[in-house]
Amino acid sequence: MKRVLLLLTLAAATSASALDFPLSGFQIKALDVAKGSTPTSPLVMCLPPSDGFAPNVNVTIQPFPGTLGDYITVSKDEFAQVKWNVVAESRPDDKTWTVEYADPSPENPLHFYARAVTSGKYVYLVTATAKESQWKTVESQLRQCVDSFKAK
Repeated sequence: MKRVLLLLTLAAATSASALDFPLSGFQIKALDVAKGSTPTSPLVMCLPPSDGFAPNVNVTIQPFPGTLGDYITVSKDEFAQVKWNVVAESRPDDKTWTVEYADPSPENPLHFYARAVTSGKYVYLVTATAKESQWKTVESQLRQCVDSFKAK
């Protein structure tokens, strides 16, 4: 019994510091970084490319001392400056903003789905990106990935 508990403890310790990709057939040590005074993107995951673009999900940690409402205002101002359209948004709780938006530029129309989660003086921004032409095909998979994010 002690050996089984030891193996379970070792397995739990290994999985806590590793990323497991069972469908792709590999596990890799997490390249973990401490939160700091500049934004960082410790994770980027890509689906197979099509139409010259790999749909992806990334996690960016942004120092932000304001409220979630302040963050939403800043983000929407930035969207307006680059002429991106908000498709849908919600605030499921006081620490989370979910937003779907689109870049309608004719050269490279992109579709985004993001969750901003506040934790202390940081915002974890988890963003899925795909070309508009890919969105219907990858939407479900990207949304599930973004929605699974939890800040610790």
